[in-house]
Amino acid sequence: DCTKCHGRHEFSVAMARTPVTCGSCHMGPDHAQLEIFNESKHGIQFQVRRDKQNLDVRPSDLTVEHQDTPTCSTCHMSGLGKSSMTHDVGERLSYYLFAPVTEKRPHAKMAELSMKKICLECHASTHVDEFYKRAALSIPSTNEKVKKAQKLERELRDEGLLTEAPFDEPIEFKFFNLWHHWGRTVKHGSFMGGADFTQWHGNYEMLREWVEIEEMAKTLRRNKATQHHE
Repeated sequence: DCTKCHGRHEFSVAMARTPVTCGSCHMGPDHAQLEIFNESKHGIQFQVRRDKQNLDVRPSDLTVEHQDTPTCSTCHMSGLGKSSMTHDVGERLSYYLFAPVTEKRPHAKMAELSMKKICLECHASTHVDEFYKRAALSIPSTNEKVKKAQKLERELRDEGLLTEAPFDEPIEFKFFNLWHHWGRTVKHGSFMGGADFTQWHGNYEMLREWVEIEEMAKTLRRNKATQHHE
């Protein structure tokens, strides 16, 4: 729907390039992209240099001379320098970061090259490659934590300690939040340059949920054992 990004009364390219427009959907604990962007160096630079950005320039003419600080659309959609514009926001994404357990997308290598081409308009290749390398480290560690939680959840169901109905027991909300809120935030924070979200709004929260989940699981099993003996 074009109007979601460009507006209904004035078809605005500038509106589509402004982060708060993307934030009308991409915000909050389950996909905190706007908050992560605002914390990142790119987000800070955009706030500082907002008046120096030409957000109205035609997509086919856009260069770093017009917009020297990227916004969401710059990286995910814009034609910039030698890159072509796209409305497929997944075209430059290498991983399914939104999934409970993240895997590479089928076009991962091509997507990475496409995104790096945007990065290279401002950054050296050594910087870009190192950033990608460090960001990707968050995936296996997060996957491991999510898989451990999924395993425990299956075990509790198999033991008859959880019903098949969703969200009718407190521990189910914690299993869900562990990956849906905090696991996603770890990964998005890593790939968007939001260190505080990777750590304190991500890894810390995953650990807190896991410790509470373990205690709740012990209680469920203890109560079942007590009832069995009675």
